Amino acid sequence: MKIKITGRHIDVSDSLRDYAEKKISKLEKYFQQLIDIHLIFYVEKLDHAAELNITGDSVQFHAREKAADLYSALDLLVDKMETQIARFKEKIQSRKGQGAEFDFSYDFTSETGTDAVLTQVSNKPINNIEAFLQMRVDKKDFILFKKGVATVESDVDYANKNYAVIFKSGSVFKLVEVPFEENKGGEFNSGSLIEYELDVKDESASNPRIDFKKGASCQVVELTLDEAFDSFEKSEDVFMPFFNKETRFFNVLSRNGKRLEVLVPAF
Repeated sequence: MKIKITGRHIDVSDSLRDYAEKKISKLEKYFQQLIDIHLIFYVEKLDHAAELNITGDSVQFHAREKAADLYSALDLLVDKMETQIARFKEKIQSRKGQGAEFDFSYDFTSETGTDAVLTQVSNKPINNIEAFLQMRVDKKDFILFKKGVATVESDVDYANKNYAVIFKSGSVFKLVEVPFEENKGGEFNSGSLIEYELDVKDESASNPRIDFKKGASCQVVELTLDEAFDSFEKSEDVFMPFFNKETRFFNVLSRNGKRLEVLVPAF
């Protein structure tokens, strides 16, 4: 994730910029869907100040600190922001432990000025057939979901990062997922995504029968969010699944009334 660093009526030296990037990069571990990081330096009377805005996992974080110099202000700021993010994550995990599900949404404006709504999908793991049935219940032609883990040996990180997308392509439905070994190892390579065509024999809730036939190629492309916005606006598509270059997760872009909506993973 590229960190935007600016100075408000001051010049930011290369050494300060490098120091800031190294300090702030340690905050990236807290996010799965990191959208934007903006750091601002400025001088206010006798104080040197730093202000940080982070947008990630459908939540916006903001903090500012002052000190005798910009380096000290940055140190205090990063510590403050890390505490803020960690407390928020702990609160969410605590609520998850009580069986709660989440559906966060918030307004977002891209660097190129595109307005959209980012919506975080349910954090409840489901299998492929359950996801398809849920998509049909929702009367949609796409769904982004966290896959259920089949074995108790699967680790927590894999369970939290294992997302897939089902969508309608022409007259058929397709499933695209990251290969198990790459997902488990954290090697998200869009070039090796696996695509399946769904052969729906029975979609009744009581006795669903769906075969998943592996294809030779994958039509889901790798794009940044801004590239996806640009491609989508030029097309006549109603929705567009894509593999996010920056976050290394599946997203689904669609039109929600007059606005654009992006489905993103839960955290």
